[in-house]
Amino acid sequence: MRLRNGGFRRGIDLDRLAANDPTALAGIPLISYAADLPILRRYWRHVFGTRLEADPALTVADLRAVLSVVVAGAGISVLPRYLCARDLAAGTVVTLLETSDSPINTGFLARRIGGPVRPHVDRVCSELLKAAPGW
Repeated sequence: MRLRNGGFRRGIDLDRLAANDPTALAGIPLISYAADLPILRRYWRHVFGTRLEADPALTVADLRAVLSVVVAGAGISVLPRYLCARDLAAGTVVTLLETSDSPINTGFLARRIGGPVRPHVDRVCSELLKAAPGW
């Protein structure tokens, strides 16, 4: 869970949040890339053990736009670490709740065995395997 450094943090009971009480975030604007809050809902279910019953305060085009809106101070969101790593390092966003087992996104690169050689697919596979240890 990320937000702008400063921002809404003052209005959040961090002790309650650390105790996995999602009511600590009541009234804080949620930013999403879709009206049904897919990443936020999965995070809520995984971390808090309950269904998120909320509407986004703002829906934007994609995850990069979500990050930009969070950095601008409009609310909070759940973002993949790879997307906001620079902002975390710079202190422009902060992690509100660090969990030992965050929900994961699994991606698969598949190809047909015996199919034609596809150097671009081999290159993607190689790059993913190099990057994976850092995830």
